Amino acid sequence: MGDMAVATSPDINAQHRNPAKYPFMNSKVGVGLSYVPWLRTLVMDVDIAYLTYFNRLDDMQSVSGSIKFFGLGEMAIMDAQGIKLADVRPYEMAMDVAYARKFGNNFSGSLALRYIRSDLTGGHIPVDGNWAALRPANGFGADIGTYYQGRHEDNDFGLGLAITNLGTKMAYSENAERYFLPTNLHLGGSYTFRIDFHNSFMMGLELSKLLVPTPPVREGGTGPITRGKENNVSVVEGLFQSFGDAPFGLREELSEVMWGFGMEYNYLNQFFARGGYFHDSKRKGNRRYMTFGAGIKYTFLSLDFSYLFPFTTNDPLENTLRISLSFDINTTRPAARR
Repeated sequence: MGDMAVATSPDINAQHRNPAKYPFMNSKVGVGLSYVPWLRTLVMDVDIAYLTYFNRLDDMQSVSGSIKFFGLGEMAIMDAQGIKLADVRPYEMAMDVAYARKFGNNFSGSLALRYIRSDLTGGHIPVDGNWAALRPANGFGADIGTYYQGRHEDNDFGLGLAITNLGTKMAYSENAERYFLPTNLHLGGSYTFRIDFHNSFMMGLELSKLLVPTPPVREGGTGPITRGKENNVSVVEGLFQSFGDAPFGLREELSEVMWGFGMEYNYLNQFFARGGYFHDSKRKGNRRYMTFGAGIKYTFLSLDFSYLFPFTTNDPLENTLRISLSFDINTTRPAARR
């Protein structure tokens, strides 16, 4: 649904964007497994796997966790003369746990804590023909989420706000440059029209923005700053600075806002058809694509898939297929009509 997730109706994979939705789940326990063959137009051995679990402790609170593994395939390490030194299999992974609680009947909040490990070189990389030991980068992050679920006449709506990946900078050696985590602000809403008892239609919009400093314009590329602000700042300072540091003013600042629009048709909470659009400015990444998907649910088992169709020529995201298998266990409340 155009990568929209912060305010959609609660589902097993809410851990990814907004765990605050879990207390509104109809089931008590759920497990989900997702798999994405990544950048298949470029390489054949890069993929992402995601395992998530939640447990709704009672009607007011839940705990959850997930593991994400990003395998970057096999890479050859070369020296300065192009001589192969070794084959390595770099990877990145993240593990997190979250707690969510309702504050009343309609509003909830969540906090997720995350450990991140990034090993991009198998521990070594050649520098000027010599081996320089590099360590894998390790970091810690947190997600803060809120969710509101309400009703308007016979229809349902949801509002969500989340800040994700707020945490430490990461570095691959003692004296190397330290990199910001991709901290993001997500704000969205969804509205579900109940056509009749069997059919419903949901649509929604989500806005996202990176909360990291925008690199300034420097004289000669490395000299004094001519436009913008210094981006070698602390994480907290960078978070607030990110709202007003674009070198070319308000127009560029607004271009940093990404947005996704999505729709879902639901028949009897068993058959689903989905579509959406994601938009990123041409100056800030130029990711613009349509998404199409479908899902089927039989008792406690759900199977979902989506396909990504980019609008840009030779886009490496072309032909991206995502597959998810979910198990809804111990349903304790009647399923809500979406």
